[in-house]
Amino acid sequence: MRKINFIFQEVLKIFLIFLLSFIWIRYFVRRLWLTVLISAIITLTIYLILYFIKRKKKNKEGLKIKEKEEAENMFLSLACDNKRMDFFFKLASSKHSNVKKFSKYILISHEDGKKTLLFPNMNYESLSVSKFIEIYNTIKGKAEKVVVLCHSYDKDVKAFATHFDTYFLIFDRFETYEKLYKYYQIFPEIKEKFKSSKMLTFKDFVAFSFNKKRAKGYLLSAFLLAFSAIFVRTTIYYTIVATLLVVFAIISQFNTTFNIKESKEIL
Repeated sequence: MRKINFIFQEVLKIFLIFLLSFIWIRYFVRRLWLTVLISAIITLTIYLILYFIKRKKKNKEGLKIKEKEEAENMFLSLACDNKRMDFFFKLASSKHSNVKKFSKYILISHEDGKKTLLFPNMNYESLSVSKFIEIYNTIKGKAEKVVVLCHSYDKDVKAFATHFDTYFLIFDRFETYEKLYKYYQIFPEIKEKFKSSKMLTFKDFVAFSFNKKRAKGYLLSAFLLAFSAIFVRTTIYYTIVATLLVVFAIISQFNTTFNIKESKEIL
């Protein structure tokens, strides 16, 4: 239903833009087909501009790259911590006075008599429907609201969770960071980290560019330029480019700096 509503809204938006464009273009252009064509081009242009503005705004509202990296490392640290429930107890206790810690979950009792259960599923398996059933059987009847934290979840899990009387909230590692840690301003200590991807240096770039595997590509490109000279008069630009490509092919094929022979015997 939500998807149908979204499609309807987008179609309506396109139609309104087209209609507005058509009204004004029709005023200046007499031919109908040309009016429709120009209106369609304007509609497409405006729609794409609005789409990218909306997308950019959405990206700004979401987690930044650094925050995503932190979210990954925080999840890893908690997954490797046997005392992870202490952190979640501390987090829940910062806002609520009646909090109980169990081996697999945290139980919060509210003043109105209702209860909220926090279930950290700290493993790297995507939360599936079958795993959700296991969690449900563990916490069944213990709270009116259950918050499940996980690394990731299958797309059908949230829809499946709505079939139960218990109200479920399911957060992946990034949603947990944004909606739980940032909201409470309490973050788990990062004790374990994924190795950051190494930034390419100039030396790495040169090694990549002049590796022996690149020689064929340079030589083929130079050959195509030279072959085209049979049919088209060459300019100084093509001559220089073809020369550089041949030089690059020679360097890539015969240099020993970036083509070190590896020993086949490992042990």
